[in-house]
Amino acid sequence: MTLPFTAPLRAESPASSPTEASPSVPSSQETPELAKPTASCELLSKGPGVALADKEVMLHTTLESIMSDLQSDKFDKFNRHFHRRAKVKSDIGDKLRSILAGRYDSPWQFSVFRVWRLKSPDSIKPVFDDCPEADGARIIGSYGYETQYAVWIQIMGQNELGRLIFSIAPDKGKVLIAGFRVQQWTQLGSDWRVWGSRGEQAEMNKNLRDAYFNYDIAQKLIDGKDFVVYPIQASIKQKRDEMFKQSELVTALNRDLGISSIAYVGTLLAKEGEGYFIRETIKGERPHGELMDLCLDRGRRMKTKGWLKDSQGLRCNFLFKGMDPQRDSALGGFYFTAADIRNTKK
Repeated sequence: MTLPFTAPLRAESPASSPTEASPSVPSSQETPELAKPTASCELLSKGPGVALADKEVMLHTTLESIMSDLQSDKFDKFNRHFHRRAKVKSDIGDKLRSILAGRYDSPWQFSVFRVWRLKSPDSIKPVFDDCPEADGARIIGSYGYETQYAVWIQIMGQNELGRLIFSIAPDKGKVLIAGFRVQQWTQLGSDWRVWGSRGEQAEMNKNLRDAYFNYDIAQKLIDGKDFVVYPIQASIKQKRDEMFKQSELVTALNRDLGISSIAYVGTLLAKEGEGYFIRETIKGERPHGELMDLCLDRGRRMKTKGWLKDSQGLRCNFLFKGMDPQRDSALGGFYFTAADIRNTKK
């Protein structure tokens, strides 16, 4: 399978990406009397400013207020922008700022990237396949609104690019944020296409572990969760799993480290660089310092065995037997940068 890493991203048909389950979009069906109204997605703005006063006055006012707070680094009262159905707490602004600070070096710049008006006459939770200028993405609306809006705001950090994806819906004479996601768009300055191309090159070179790693980073960069679906993400995941299945990756790492306690192996996106993420089963409670030393030891040995490159870090989470290896536990987690691992005494 060859993927279009060097071509514009285009949506595939739903049948070509069976792992992306989405509710169906109402279709127009003719009746003898008149056609039923259909769902529609209209592009209102391509930014970089708001400039919607002549089309959507309430939305224009809301976005100007949101952009003013973002650009002025005023997050303390950001909860005022949220819909009551979102049920956010007063600290949502602080949490959003913490997410941004954990991914993007400041100072930050924000600009409107895309704004769409979404119409769904049946007030279902629709999936829009044909939004203009969406680069092949399917935009998912919020449930229960005939008219709502999808807004993408570009984040430009000093190290990476990202997107704030907002679902905005009517609320007592206003339009407010019903849901949001912070989507990382680049890792070490490269987008999903570059990481996917690296995966293809590694695959051609028969380096299946590196291919897996690069494909996984690529699919993570286009993971829009409940707001945006990029159909090609399913194809990249398929390519990744052709390199290694999760169980095979776990077996390989346990074998190389001479242990049997690793329960999960994944990739990691971090401000300092990409890396690996492992979950490991331990037999009983252990002091915090011992677990920290164990994680550092795993990082050193993974580097010795060729799993970690000089620029890559490691995150560890620890589990008791019987815990779900697909989920973090509360037993303790640690993240060490490449510099931390290099400085570990052997």
